[in-house]
Amino acid sequence: ATPRSSARQLVREALERYGLNPDDFGQFALCDVVGRPGGGTATSAGGWQGEHLREVGDWERPLVLQELWKPKAGWSRRFEIRRRQELDRAGDTGDDGDTAGEWGPSPQRCPGGGREGVG
Repeated sequence: ATPRSSARQLVREALERYGLNPDDFGQFALCDVVGRPGGGTATSAGGWQGEHLREVGDWERPLVLQELWKPKAGWSRRFEIRRRQELDRAGDTGDDGDTAGEWGPSPQRCPGGGREGVG
């Protein structure tokens, strides 16, 4: 991956790396997730907990995003691949993206979803 790699390219590469069909990339989305250790709650037993999620547009450049927009002190960012169906379902129900499933607890989805690009 290079700074010129698009989110779509990175999803295809990840699917291939994990033995999945890279032609199924359209079923998955790269998500920019911001969180902090333990999710910022006193009851958390350590680990990292995502709190805000934004779907990265297919043609956005995630490595450029990572370089230009740094989370505030105490927060960190990671990119996750999620099924588009799960993201769409969260948006259709009007909730804030708090869905559980094979990906585990989901952070809150930021307004706009990120499909239109950086805004």
